[in-house]
Amino acid sequence: MLADRIRRKPGLKLFELFMIIFTLVYCFPFYLIVSTSMKTPPEILMSTLALPKTFHLQNYIDAWEASNFPHVQLNTMIVSLTSVIGIILIASMASFTIAKQANGLNRFLYYFFLSGVMIPVYTVLVPLLQLLNNLRLMDAMPGLILVYIGQGMPFAVFLTVGFIRGFPKEIMEAGTIDGCSVYDLFWKIVLPSLKPIMASLFILDLIWIWNDFLLPVLVLQNSEHFTITLSQYAFYGEYGTKWNIAFAGYMMAIIPLALIYAGLQKFVVKGISAGALKG
Repeated sequence: MLADRIRRKPGLKLFELFMIIFTLVYCFPFYLIVSTSMKTPPEILMSTLALPKTFHLQNYIDAWEASNFPHVQLNTMIVSLTSVIGIILIASMASFTIAKQANGLNRFLYYFFLSGVMIPVYTVLVPLLQLLNNLRLMDAMPGLILVYIGQGMPFAVFLTVGFIRGFPKEIMEAGTIDGCSVYDLFWKIVLPSLKPIMASLFILDLIWIWNDFLLPVLVLQNSEHFTITLSQYAFYGEYGTKWNIAFAGYMMAIIPLALIYAGLQKFVVKGISAGALKG
């Protein structure tokens, strides 16, 4: 059956060929990172694109020691996970109130959150840094976490309000008849149903915060508070010509996030579709 369909649609083969070429082009930077991370400096100078003659795993050991990888990994996990959990919890509680109590104040709050999606972060950096300085939260991970929660709230509220508005009223009414308070409705009925949205927000925000360089370099100055992206930036000063060690550091930064994404990627499209379409 499939073979007949392919014969009837010759354009399909051309499309498949285009997609194969597109995939190879898309994967080329990843190949470059992996191969360079296992080469010696002379091999990189002789041929950047060739495969390594031997797998030089010493690069990873050097990158591990030079970047103080366990420490920056722990800092990154604390900042990323705390920020993502904060975004999900606060956005879900705010969205429940906005979606279920249709009054002027909540409509204003909804559009106030939506305005945050359209405002680029670069336009608010100066007042944001001044605010952190006044609150004595500069060069502190709690200050960086609060900034990430504020930046992530608009998109999270947009998705979650759309999903809750499509939640069946009959289930809410049944819960009320059974004696559930507003808090019981949220924690026992609404929050468990938000799993697709929460999984999508978790992976999208985790990728953004884990890979972000701009906010950490502006907020954090003490190397004790550095995240992975800042530790990688240090390679350029200390190991300006040792690309093998720098690329090994990039690989170590990618692997944990890639494993998390591989485990949760099926929820991303499902959760975004559920929130956006019902909105």
